[in-house]
Amino acid sequence: MKQLPGPRRPKWIQQLAAIGVAVVATIWLVTLLPVLLFVGLIAGLLLIPVLRQLKIEVEQLERRQRGEPPLPRDVTPWHRRVWNRWRGR
Repeated sequence: MKQLPGPRRPKWIQQLAAIGVAVVATIWLVTLLPVLLFVGLIAGLLLIPVLRQLKIEVEQLERRQRGEPPLPRDVTPWHRRVWNRWRGR
């Protein structure tokens, strides 16, 4: 491909621009990494009760398919269960 007529940029300016872009991208990625790790931690913590409930439902489904009676369900409020456990020590 032929070079168009007119002044060309010096090579050192092109290299300086490339280094500048690389530095900015590196700083941006290093700054973004802790945010992504924190968001991943929060998402993982929020998934714990969801996965626990999913496990319970799968176990109930397996029991139903085998023809076994369902397990008795504890309907005690969560704050009362915590109080009972704390008093039971």
